[in-house]
Amino acid sequence: MKKILTFLPFLFLLFCNFSHGIDLKYAQYDWEKSPMLHSLSPSEKLLEEIVLKEKQAIEYIYDKQGSLLQYDMFHKITRVNSNEAIEKNNRLYIPSASKTDFVIQKARVITSSGKIIELQEKDIKEAVEEESKINYRFFALDGLDLGSEIEYFYILKKNLRYNGTREVFQSSIPKKNIEFEIISPKNLVFKVKCYNNLPEMQLDTTEKEKRVLFLKIDFLPELAHEDYSAFKTSLQQLIFKLDNNTSNNSKDIVSYGFISERIYKGIMAPAEKGTLKNLKKVIGNINLKFSKDEEDKIRTIEQYVKANYVFLENANEAFSDLNIVLEKKIATEEGAVKLFCAIFNELGIDYQIVLTCDRHSLKFDPEFETYLFLNDYLIYFPAEKKYLAPFDRFSCLGYVPYNLTNNYGLFIKKVSLDSYTTAIGKVAFIPPVPYDKTTDNLTITVSFEPEIVRPSISMIREMTGYYAQHFQPFYSYFSEEDKKKNTDKILKNFIPGIEIKQIKVENEGKDYFGVLPFIIKSTFTSDNVVEKAGNKYLFKIGDLIGVQMEMYQKGERKLGIENEYNRSYHRVINFEIPTGYTITNLNSLNMDVYSEENGERIIAFTSKYELIANKVVVTIDEYYKKINYPVSQYENYRKVINAAADFNKIILFLEKK
Repeated sequence: MKKILTFLPFLFLLFCNFSHGIDLKYAQYDWEKSPMLHSLSPSEKLLEEIVLKEKQAIEYIYDKQGSLLQYDMFHKITRVNSNEAIEKNNRLYIPSASKTDFVIQKARVITSSGKIIELQEKDIKEAVEEESKINYRFFALDGLDLGSEIEYFYILKKNLRYNGTREVFQSSIPKKNIEFEIISPKNLVFKVKCYNNLPEMQLDTTEKEKRVLFLKIDFLPELAHEDYSAFKTSLQQLIFKLDNNTSNNSKDIVSYGFISERIYKGIMAPAEKGTLKNLKKVIGNINLKFSKDEEDKIRTIEQYVKANYVFLENANEAFSDLNIVLEKKIATEEGAVKLFCAIFNELGIDYQIVLTCDRHSLKFDPEFETYLFLNDYLIYFPAEKKYLAPFDRFSCLGYVPYNLTNNYGLFIKKVSLDSYTTAIGKVAFIPPVPYDKTTDNLTITVSFEPEIVRPSISMIREMTGYYAQHFQPFYSYFSEEDKKKNTDKILKNFIPGIEIKQIKVENEGKDYFGVLPFIIKSTFTSDNVVEKAGNKYLFKIGDLIGVQMEMYQKGERKLGIENEYNRSYHRVINFEIPTGYTITNLNSLNMDVYSEENGERIIAFTSKYELIANKVVVTIDEYYKKINYPVSQYENYRKVINAAADFNKIILFLEKK
């Protein structure tokens, strides 16, 4: 989307009819010249950290040439009352911008004794983040002690943003005295939507020269991280955008209809004549003559492109050009999407472009049009009702990154009227993959011959969907030695302390992902599964399903449940009771923990056994059919999760008859 949107600021100049000098509302704003430590209540003194002031203003203003500029003002004071808070706050990170963009920038520390340590420009340090290699700048805050206050203030000229901006106010730290303003010329009207019970912004009717929307909050409590929750999207926050310009009656300035047209012209339109020769050569190399249907064609195309083209996130924009992509076999995300669309166009395969976002970070709001949500590309095939992630090498048709599902998206499809073709967009839901398409199934046979305390165990483990994705595609890139190491590791991580006798992998490699299950067949012995205790043997049957997560929480649950993906498990354990022995507690294998919705079980852990002569067959089914569960269902969800952990602890007692 970045390239598609680059023209928008230039388009916006058409809306600018006013021209006058820059007159920032907060041009003269400053912090207190002689600050003193704030007085805290007894309860506030017990907090590890608290934000005492957070004042922010985003101002849009015309320069002398009539171009729109943006300035951000930010002022924050934080009290640190613990060593952990000092450790977390001893670096004050500076917004990414050039030095010349800062109108003013100040930082200081007020120690618990009232000493003021003011930092200067020379105190700014630079470092490189090891993984991303991104440079960042920060103030190193020396002199912090328990009870210190950190104060930071700046006014910064920013890159113009008006087609969708998010501001998050709540965090895991409590805050006081929050103020936020959106300031604009009188003719520019911004639209705001607040989320998670954040108070609505108000229009300041006392302002005559500017249009000012403001928000004031005396106290905002912290929100703690909770397991299986959508923490980032549950914080109190807002999104705003420019909605209209009263000076020229421009309305719906941020429009999905407009973007849909641009996507068609820039990505979905048929390839130019000069490109077709190279494109047809690529299609010929894909070798589709053995494809049995359209879905098989799509899958074959995806496998070919992802195997033969290099995808680079931060590549030169030249690699967004289809001709260069075909020539160099290197593509940006936009270049990859163009390549797929060109191939589908040429083969007459019906598709739609979908633009969406990572639901873990941002929920796509179907009722508020903003380009903020249009971050990631998918391709949707209406006939197959399946999605493809064009830029994700280790995904496949039907299994796109799960964080892009269970969210809304903008679906853009081609429409024709006579000889004119364009595209229209419609917001629709991207459903998650059903629970029975992501499985981790086990078939286990235990033999206590010839030695009860060291049983021989055979296991067949079959994985599909997102479970298989962790392993199956990567086998295309492993050496034989690495394949063996990885397979051994999968088995030993599942059941520690085993001695592998035989192991075999079936359906390995990316071409099988999404088509056939990833299967590991193994035989091994273990000294840990059975223990002798006097004249009894303790058979740790629960260990055979692998270590299970337990879910406990102190205090009242605040957030609903959000899973990564739907999933299911089917496990069968077979064994014969050794001759001359009996098991006295087989009934402990019977468990049935579940939660229903509208009469249907949506989550469950069910295990049961069947005894035929001296042969025991244990069948276990566990599934999670939904991604989201409200807080009211938290306890039921927790019980199902913990039921699996409880089974993991089951020990059967083998006693002599």
